[in-house]
Amino acid sequence: MWLRRASSLILVGAFTKSAQFPFHFWLPDAMAAPSPVSAYLHSATMVKAGIYLIARFNHDIGGTALWQDTILFTGAATMIFAGLLSYRQSDLKRLLAYSTLSVLGTLVMLLGIGSKLAIKAFFIYLIAHSLYKGTLFLVAGTLDHETGTRDVLKLGGLWKAMPVTAALASFSMMGVIPR
Repeated sequence: MWLRRASSLILVGAFTKSAQFPFHFWLPDAMAAPSPVSAYLHSATMVKAGIYLIARFNHDIGGTALWQDTILFTGAATMIFAGLLSYRQSDLKRLLAYSTLSVLGTLVMLLGIGSKLAIKAFFIYLIAHSLYKGTLFLVAGTLDHETGTRDVLKLGGLWKAMPVTAALASFSMMGVIPR
């Protein structure tokens, strides 16, 4: 009985920290922050702390039906819900925030699946997301500064006007490591 209560409390804390459904609302609302702060919050330390907590306890508590089912279904719900909400966004930083939510849901879902392949995919995706999402938030700040807008409906064709920024963001998404 105590394990069930402890598991529930740990998961509520981790889901809140990593913006899992139904605690997803705070992440897109944090977009008022300047771009370097957004890059930090949404690509690395801040939202990954809850994911890290789930991953750390997954070995000790994982395997129980309550734990595995809860993180599997919560992750899947977050991934799908955030993906659907992203379709209605035209603000670049909010769009990136909803895509971050979807990735966080995918990471939690992979932990819920729990197979060796899913855990390997979890670690690869965790690192890849941290590397490319920080760059994209900084690019969003650069675009906002240079164009005066974050409305994606008004930002078409910018690769011609900002080729270096476009190249850096593209290389980041592809996983190209600078030498």
